[in-house]
Amino acid sequence: MKNKKRNWSWLLPVALIIAVLISIIFTVLIWVTPSNFQVFGAKSVPAAGNVDKNVAGKQSIADVYLPVSLTYYENDTRYQLSSTKIDVIDLARRRGKNVRIKKITKKTFRSQEEYLKFLNMNDSYSLNYSAPVTLGLFKNHMKSMTKSDANYAFSRILVPLNRHGVIYFMDDHSLNVYTAHVQAIGKMSSLITRRDIKMVRVEYRLFNGHITKYFLQPIEVPKSSYLINRENTGLFVTRLIGSNENSAVTTREQKKQTIYTDDAGQRMVIKNHNGYVSYTNYAKEIAEARHRSLYDSLTLSFDRLKLLDVALDDVRYSEFDFQSKNATYRSYINGFPIISADEYGSYQVQITDSGNQHLVFSLYTLQVPVPADSNAVQLPNTDDVMESLKQSGIDMQKINNVQIGYRESKNESSALVIDLTPTYFVKYNNVWIDYRDLVHNEEGSR
Repeated sequence: MKNKKRNWSWLLPVALIIAVLISIIFTVLIWVTPSNFQVFGAKSVPAAGNVDKNVAGKQSIADVYLPVSLTYYENDTRYQLSSTKIDVIDLARRRGKNVRIKKITKKTFRSQEEYLKFLNMNDSYSLNYSAPVTLGLFKNHMKSMTKSDANYAFSRILVPLNRHGVIYFMDDHSLNVYTAHVQAIGKMSSLITRRDIKMVRVEYRLFNGHITKYFLQPIEVPKSSYLINRENTGLFVTRLIGSNENSAVTTREQKKQTIYTDDAGQRMVIKNHNGYVSYTNYAKEIAEARHRSLYDSLTLSFDRLKLLDVALDDVRYSEFDFQSKNATYRSYINGFPIISADEYGSYQVQITDSGNQHLVFSLYTLQVPVPADSNAVQLPNTDDVMESLKQSGIDMQKINNVQIGYRESKNESSALVIDLTPTYFVKYNNVWIDYRDLVHNEEGSR
């Protein structure tokens, strides 16, 4: 009897077609019977500044300003915890959801070396941010909060398992450590014993004056693919520029761009070929501030982000530039950010001290994951990445940061799907670039 070998190569294209058809069906249903699908959109498009709270920004400010990684330190070894089945950050947050802070004391370390030594506290978890946040964003967890408490900045939350009643808020930039005396915190020790959580050895080191995470071993990161949808331009024109009858909106085409302006100082530019949107508002809707605090900057940025009325389920705060006051929010998959030159899955919000506003985002939004190439990508350890950059003649002093993220590319089977491939990104001259492009001297737009 002949052994007939089945060929399953047809499965991925068929799955993509089914996903696209489902998306089209839902789109038609939403347009035909919108009242039955109010969970996906507003009954009427709100004017700028009047977001329907029942629809937009269902994610709270604490949801968007979540940590982006969780590590555990024991016996001189640090592990990063991750999972493709559960959200480890949300799991850790649920363990500490009933924490109430009673008192805060402050200590400043004299050197980064001393600070790192404190961070490497035995038998402890560290919830890590990719940019500083402030205590004021989590005031619901505070028993009482003063104005100065709200402005305390930190980039890590250190939870010792052998010191009951305290947690530490640590700021990499100022080397400040805030000791918070708390009521009982949920049991977190069981996280490292779960079978659905993967542990990879990492280490925090000083690189060019920054505390940088190094992966000490090769790491397998799954590929991903998402159905994308190009949102209607008119929706964002209405949501941002608004529908003020006393201010007419002017539209014109210029060099493959569509430009919308009004006489109140608002301007929106859309690149027609890739859906890149740049919105500027000089209308002084936000009061001027001589030195706007980080807390005020982050809360105002989140308010502007909600004006877009987009789903923020997987969007996390990712970067903040203290000089320009620009906040970046990115979509995270499996604990790693999507870093895209075309702003797929990301949003930039800038509010200057003078009150001007600037938003950058894409008309293309990620919808639902679709079957992707089952082969995971094995990335090298961070030392090997650094060595390859050095051997290629890259000026290592121009590197500000390095991290693993997802790079987007067009799907060969469908124009409605993008493929996301994990790689190392290097922040070179303050621009995120795939390290392979740097090694091959192909910086491009990244």
